[in-house]
Amino acid sequence: MPETLTVEKEMAIERQEFRRTLRRALPKADISEEGDTITVREGAGTLEITLSSRPERRIGLLALPVLAARFHYRGYDDPAGHLARLDISFQRGGG
Repeated sequence: MPETLTVEKEMAIERQEFRRTLRRALPKADISEEGDTITVREGAGTLEITLSSRPERRIGLLALPVLAARFHYRGYDDPAGHLARLDISFQRGGG
């Protein structure tokens, strides 16, 4: 049965990179943008992502961008699983 889920996150990423990563993570989805809202349509499910910039975080000389993202799922059978897969797509390697 389709569910609804809303999650808010702060991410260390710039808007342009967020958009590129989202499109790579969901290549078959219908993605549209209007202002600060990105709408993702996949089958019967709709994901609405609202973005807002936050002040950068500074750690010593290191400055990180901060983007607040609100993910609102409607009509997905497993929205938590979909969000977990998206999280993996946004992870950066290092080490």
